[in-house]
Amino acid sequence: MGSSERETIIRKLAFVGTSRVGKTTILEHFKKSFAGNPNVAFVEEAARTFFRQNPQIKDRFSVDTQGQIQALALRNERDIHQSGARIIFCDRSVIDAVVYVRSQGDKKGSDELLERVKMWLPTYHKFLLFDPVDIPYETDDIRQETSETRQKFHDAFLTFFKETNIPYELLSGTKEERIKRVTEIIEG
Repeated sequence: MGSSERETIIRKLAFVGTSRVGKTTILEHFKKSFAGNPNVAFVEEAARTFFRQNPQIKDRFSVDTQGQIQALALRNERDIHQSGARIIFCDRSVIDAVVYVRSQGDKKGSDELLERVKMWLPTYHKFLLFDPVDIPYETDDIRQETSETRQKFHDAFLTFFKETNIPYELLSGTKEERIKRVTEIIEG
């Protein structure tokens, strides 16, 4: 990324975490708030797009599947960087694939996925890990994991951030409290 492109982006926030914890819901709030603002852009969740286009895939958390999702996420983010937006919201990020593979016990595959995107990590202003506490779990057409698996994924994110020392913030509370905190981060 060139220096002028880096200067253009004031804040890039990645909403990360396990399934169905409100990431997309909070994103929708900000899409409405910033509708029509050319300085704000949104990166859609790559996994949801990938699985809708590839419903036949059964091994959702393999290094191969997650690698394809990570590549799509990276392409989507690079495209948004070209928009010149000064605030970028990401529904998930390039590290989600790393964590999901690691949660399955494949550290080698996880490390390979992390190596692929290490150069991209400095483009994020902040990773916001959504806390599943007090958020009831409901499955949908894409997310079919059990509540135990959901917690396992959350724990994997916590472990990943601790082991890699990548800065993050745990985002807890009600929807309104989470929106307030994200707004504070944006306003800097």
